[in-house]
Amino acid sequence: MTALCWAAIAVAAVPLVMILVELFSKGWSYISTSSFYTQLPQAPTLFSQNQLGGISNSLIGSLVLIVYACIAAVPIGIGIGVYLAEHDTKPAAVLRTVTATMIGAPSILMGLFAYSVIVIQFGVGFSILAGSFGLAVLMLPLIASTTELSVRNVPHTLREAGLALGARPSTTSLRIVIPAALTGIVTGCILAISRAVGETAVIYLVIGGTASAITWKPLDFGNGLPSTIYTDVQSSYSSQHDQAWGIALFLVLVIFVLSLAARIWSARKQKVRR
Repeated sequence: MTALCWAAIAVAAVPLVMILVELFSKGWSYISTSSFYTQLPQAPTLFSQNQLGGISNSLIGSLVLIVYACIAAVPIGIGIGVYLAEHDTKPAAVLRTVTATMIGAPSILMGLFAYSVIVIQFGVGFSILAGSFGLAVLMLPLIASTTELSVRNVPHTLREAGLALGARPSTTSLRIVIPAALTGIVTGCILAISRAVGETAVIYLVIGGTASAITWKPLDFGNGLPSTIYTDVQSSYSSQHDQAWGIALFLVLVIFVLSLAARIWSARKQKVRR
Protein backbone atom coordinates (compact mmCIF):
# COMPACT_ATOMS: atom_id res chain seq x y z
CA MET A 1 0.00 0.00 0.00
CA THR A 2 2.86 2.39 0.81
CA ALA A 3 4.42 1.72 -2.58
CA LEU A 4 1.13 2.54 -4.29
CA CYS A 5 0.90 5.81 -2.36
CA TRP A 6 4.40 6.80 -3.41
CA ALA A 7 3.60 5.84 -6.99
CA ALA A 8 0.49 8.02 -6.93
CA ILE A 9 2.52 10.93 -5.55
CA ALA A 10 5.09 10.48 -8.31
CA VAL A 11 2.41 10.38 -11.00
CA ALA A 12 0.99 13.66 -9.70
CA ALA A 13 4.34 15.35 -9.00
CA VAL A 14 6.31 14.51 -12.14
CA PRO A 15 4.08 16.48 -14.57
CA LEU A 16 4.01 19.41 -12.14
CA VAL A 17 7.80 19.44 -11.83
CA MET A 18 8.17 19.23 -15.62
CA ILE A 19 5.84 22.19 -16.09
CA LEU A 20 7.69 24.26 -13.48
CA VAL A 21 11.07 23.45 -15.01
CA GLU A 22 9.80 24.49 -18.43
CA LEU A 23 8.34 27.72 -17.05
CA PHE A 24 11.48 28.71 -15.17
CA SER A 25 13.83 27.81 -18.02
CA LYS A 26 11.91 29.88 -20.57
CA GLY A 27 10.38 32.62 -18.43
CA TRP A 28 12.91 33.52 -15.75
CA SER A 29 14.96 35.79 -18.01
CA TYR A 30 11.88 37.98 -18.49
CA ILE A 31 10.52 38.25 -14.95
CA SER A 32 13.98 38.94 -13.53
CA THR A 33 14.21 42.33 -15.30
CA SER A 34 12.49 45.43 -13.93
CA SER A 35 11.56 46.72 -17.40
CA PHE A 36 9.27 43.72 -17.77
CA TYR A 37 6.94 45.28 -15.17
CA THR A 38 7.41 49.00 -15.80
CA GLN A 39 7.34 49.43 -19.58
CA LEU A 40 4.38 49.49 -21.93
CA PRO A 41 4.26 46.81 -24.64
CA GLN A 42 5.79 47.47 -28.05
CA ALA A 43 4.87 45.63 -31.20
CA PRO A 44 7.83 43.79 -32.76
CA THR A 45 8.65 44.39 -36.39
CA LEU A 46 10.51 42.49 -39.07
CA PHE A 47 13.70 44.45 -38.38
CA SER A 48 13.39 44.56 -34.58
CA GLN A 49 11.75 41.31 -33.59
CA ASN A 50 12.97 41.51 -29.98
CA GLN A 51 11.35 44.89 -29.40
CA LEU A 52 8.67 43.85 -26.92
CA GLY A 53 8.58 46.38 -24.10
CA GLY A 54 6.89 45.27 -20.90
CA ILE A 55 3.54 44.24 -19.46
CA SER A 56 2.73 47.22 -17.26
CA ASN A 57 -0.65 47.76 -18.95
CA SER A 58 -1.64 44.11 -18.51
CA LEU A 59 -0.35 44.04 -14.94
CA ILE A 60 -2.33 47.13 -13.92
CA GLY A 61 -5.29 45.86 -15.95
CA SER A 62 -5.40 42.58 -14.05
CA LEU A 63 -5.11 44.44 -10.75
CA VAL A 64 -7.98 46.76 -11.67
CA LEU A 65 -10.12 43.81 -12.76
CA ILE A 66 -9.54 42.00 -9.47
CA VAL A 67 -10.23 45.11 -7.36
CA TYR A 68 -13.52 45.83 -9.13
CA ALA A 69 -14.52 42.16 -8.94
CA CYS A 70 -13.75 42.04 -5.20
CA ILE A 71 -15.84 45.15 -4.56
CA ALA A 72 -18.86 43.28 -5.93
CA ALA A 73 -18.15 39.65 -5.04
CA VAL A 74 -16.80 39.85 -1.48
CA PRO A 75 -19.73 41.53 0.33
CA ILE A 76 -22.38 39.67 -1.66
CA GLY A 77 -20.60 36.32 -1.28
CA ILE A 78 -20.17 36.77 2.48
CA GLY A 79 -23.83 37.76 2.81
CA ILE A 80 -24.96 34.68 0.89
CA GLY A 81 -22.68 32.45 2.95
CA VAL A 82 -24.00 33.79 6.26
CA TYR A 83 -27.58 33.37 5.05
CA LEU A 84 -26.95 29.76 3.99
CA ALA A 85 -25.28 28.95 7.30
CA GLU A 86 -28.06 30.34 9.47
CA HIS A 87 -31.13 29.24 7.52
CA ASP A 88 -32.32 25.75 6.61
CA THR A 89 -35.32 26.82 4.55
CA LYS A 90 -36.20 25.59 1.07
CA PRO A 91 -34.96 28.79 -0.61
CA ALA A 92 -31.66 28.34 1.22
CA ALA A 93 -31.43 24.74 0.03
CA VAL A 94 -32.05 25.82 -3.56
CA LEU A 95 -29.47 28.60 -3.27
CA ARG A 96 -26.95 26.17 -1.77
CA THR A 97 -27.44 23.82 -4.72
CA VAL A 98 -27.00 26.68 -7.20
CA THR A 99 -23.82 27.78 -5.41
CA ALA A 100 -22.36 24.28 -5.47
CA THR A 101 -23.20 23.97 -9.17
CA MET A 102 -21.58 27.30 -10.02
CA ILE A 103 -18.34 26.28 -8.30
CA GLY A 104 -17.95 23.37 -10.69
CA ALA A 105 -19.23 25.16 -13.78
CA PRO A 106 -16.76 25.90 -16.60
CA SER A 107 -15.41 29.44 -16.40
CA ILE A 108 -16.36 30.10 -20.02
CA LEU A 109 -20.00 30.14 -18.88
CA MET A 110 -19.28 33.11 -16.63
CA GLY A 111 -17.76 34.90 -19.60
CA LEU A 112 -20.79 34.16 -21.76
CA PHE A 113 -23.08 35.36 -18.98
CA ALA A 114 -21.11 38.62 -18.66
CA TYR A 115 -21.22 39.03 -22.44
CA SER A 116 -24.97 38.49 -22.54
CA VAL A 117 -25.82 40.76 -19.61
CA ILE A 118 -23.27 43.57 -19.60
CA VAL A 119 -22.14 43.75 -23.22
CA ILE A 120 -25.44 42.99 -25.00
CA GLN A 121 -28.41 43.69 -22.71
CA PHE A 122 -27.05 46.75 -20.92
CA GLY A 123 -25.17 47.93 -24.00
CA VAL A 124 -21.97 48.70 -22.13
CA GLY A 125 -19.84 46.97 -24.74
CA PHE A 126 -16.46 45.34 -24.29
CA SER A 127 -14.96 46.93 -21.21
CA ILE A 128 -13.21 46.49 -17.89
CA LEU A 129 -16.62 46.58 -16.23
CA ALA A 130 -17.78 43.53 -18.20
CA GLY A 131 -14.59 41.63 -17.34
CA SER A 132 -14.89 42.50 -13.66
CA PHE A 133 -18.51 41.38 -13.66
CA GLY A 134 -17.54 38.01 -15.10
CA LEU A 135 -14.77 37.54 -12.52
CA ALA A 136 -17.13 38.57 -9.72
CA VAL A 137 -19.64 35.91 -10.80
CA LEU A 138 -16.77 33.41 -10.85
CA MET A 139 -15.58 34.36 -7.36
CA LEU A 140 -19.03 34.62 -5.78
CA PRO A 141 -19.86 30.92 -5.23
CA LEU A 142 -16.43 30.11 -3.82
CA ILE A 143 -16.62 32.96 -1.31
CA ALA A 144 -20.18 32.02 -0.37
CA SER A 145 -19.28 28.35 0.12
CA THR A 146 -16.23 29.01 2.30
CA THR A 147 -18.15 31.59 4.32
CA GLU A 148 -20.95 29.12 4.94
CA LEU A 149 -18.52 26.46 6.16
CA SER A 150 -16.67 28.96 8.36
CA VAL A 151 -19.86 30.27 9.97
CA ARG A 152 -21.16 26.76 10.57
CA ASN A 153 -17.93 25.91 12.40
CA VAL A 154 -18.49 28.72 14.91
CA PRO A 155 -19.68 27.15 18.20
CA HIS A 156 -23.39 27.59 18.81
CA THR A 157 -22.63 28.67 22.36
CA LEU A 158 -21.28 32.00 21.06
CA ARG A 159 -24.45 32.70 19.13
CA GLU A 160 -26.64 31.60 22.03
CA ALA A 161 -24.68 33.79 24.44
CA GLY A 162 -25.26 36.83 22.27
CA LEU A 163 -28.98 36.11 21.99
CA ALA A 164 -29.20 35.49 25.75
CA LEU A 165 -27.76 38.95 26.39
CA GLY A 166 -30.60 40.47 24.37
CA ALA A 167 -28.83 41.09 21.07
CA ARG A 168 -30.81 40.78 17.87
CA PRO A 169 -29.99 37.87 15.55
CA SER A 170 -28.59 40.28 12.95
CA THR A 171 -26.41 41.98 15.57
CA THR A 172 -25.22 38.61 16.83
CA SER A 173 -24.23 37.61 13.31
CA LEU A 174 -22.40 40.84 12.55
CA ARG A 175 -20.58 41.34 15.85
CA ILE A 176 -20.04 37.81 17.13
CA VAL A 177 -20.43 35.11 14.48
CA ILE A 178 -18.69 36.81 11.53
CA PRO A 179 -15.64 37.97 13.56
CA ALA A 180 -15.28 34.44 14.93
CA ALA A 181 -15.41 33.02 11.39
CA LEU A 182 -13.18 35.72 9.90
CA THR A 183 -10.21 33.40 9.41
CA GLY A 184 -12.08 31.06 7.08
CA ILE A 185 -13.80 33.93 5.31
CA VAL A 186 -10.52 35.72 4.54
CA THR A 187 -8.96 32.45 3.40
CA GLY A 188 -11.86 31.84 1.04
CA CYS A 189 -11.57 35.35 -0.39
CA ILE A 190 -7.85 34.91 -1.04
CA LEU A 191 -8.44 31.57 -2.75
CA ALA A 192 -11.19 33.12 -4.88
CA ILE A 193 -8.80 35.90 -5.94
CA SER A 194 -6.09 33.37 -6.79
CA ARG A 195 -8.56 31.55 -9.02
CA ALA A 196 -9.80 34.70 -10.74
CA VAL A 197 -6.38 36.23 -11.41
CA GLY A 198 -5.43 33.49 -13.87
CA GLU A 199 -8.75 33.12 -15.68
CA THR A 200 -8.54 33.69 -19.43
CA ALA A 201 -11.90 32.72 -20.87
CA VAL A 202 -13.93 34.98 -18.58
CA ILE A 203 -12.16 38.21 -19.48
CA TYR A 204 -11.09 37.50 -23.05
CA LEU A 205 -14.70 37.35 -24.21
CA VAL A 206 -15.72 40.71 -22.80
CA ILE A 207 -12.72 42.92 -21.97
CA GLY A 208 -11.70 43.88 -25.48
CA GLY A 209 -8.06 42.86 -25.02
CA THR A 210 -6.67 45.60 -27.27
CA ALA A 211 -5.74 48.31 -24.77
CA SER A 212 -2.03 49.13 -24.97
CA ALA A 213 -2.20 51.95 -22.41
CA ILE A 214 -2.74 51.87 -18.66
CA THR A 215 -6.36 52.56 -17.74
CA TRP A 216 -8.60 52.05 -14.72
CA LYS A 217 -11.87 53.48 -16.08
CA PRO A 218 -14.63 50.80 -15.98
CA LEU A 219 -16.02 51.62 -19.42
CA ASP A 220 -12.68 51.57 -21.23
CA PHE A 221 -11.18 48.67 -23.13
CA GLY A 222 -8.79 46.78 -20.92
CA ASN A 223 -6.19 44.10 -20.94
CA GLY A 224 -5.09 41.41 -18.52
CA LEU A 225 -2.20 39.04 -18.07
CA PRO A 226 -4.10 35.91 -19.22
CA SER A 227 -5.41 37.62 -22.35
CA THR A 228 -1.90 38.92 -23.11
CA ILE A 229 -0.59 35.35 -22.99
CA TYR A 230 -3.31 34.27 -25.41
CA THR A 231 -2.42 37.13 -27.77
CA ASP A 232 1.33 36.47 -27.59
CA VAL A 233 1.10 32.78 -28.41
CA GLN A 234 -0.88 33.61 -31.55
CA SER A 235 1.87 35.93 -32.81
CA SER A 236 4.16 34.97 -35.66
CA TYR A 237 7.21 36.26 -33.74
CA SER A 238 9.06 33.81 -31.53
CA SER A 239 10.04 36.63 -29.17
CA GLN A 240 6.40 37.11 -28.20
CA HIS A 241 6.09 33.36 -27.61
CA ASP A 242 9.01 33.62 -25.19
CA GLN A 243 7.40 36.59 -23.47
CA ALA A 244 4.26 34.52 -22.97
CA TRP A 245 6.34 32.04 -20.96
CA GLY A 246 7.50 34.89 -18.75
CA ILE A 247 3.93 36.08 -18.12
CA ALA A 248 2.82 32.52 -17.41
CA LEU A 249 5.61 32.08 -14.86
CA PHE A 250 4.68 35.37 -13.21
CA LEU A 251 1.04 34.28 -12.94
CA VAL A 252 2.04 30.92 -11.43
CA LEU A 253 4.17 32.68 -8.82
CA VAL A 254 1.36 35.11 -7.98
CA ILE A 255 -1.14 32.27 -7.52
CA PHE A 256 1.40 30.36 -5.42
CA VAL A 257 1.99 33.38 -3.18
CA LEU A 258 -1.75 33.96 -2.72
CA SER A 259 -2.38 30.31 -1.87
CA LEU A 260 0.56 30.29 0.53
CA ALA A 261 -0.68 33.50 2.17
CA ALA A 262 -4.10 31.92 2.68
CA ARG A 263 -2.57 28.89 4.36
CA ILE A 264 -0.25 30.96 6.56
CA TRP A 265 -3.11 33.25 7.60
CA SER A 266 -5.30 30.28 8.49
CA ALA A 267 -2.53 28.46 10.36
CA ARG A 268 -1.56 31.49 12.45
CA LYS A 269 -5.14 32.28 13.41
CA GLN A 270 -5.68 28.66 14.45
CA LYS A 271 -2.58 28.86 16.70
CA VAL A 272 -3.85 32.09 18.26
CA ARG A 273 -7.17 30.42 19.09
CA ARG A 274 -5.45 27.50 20.75
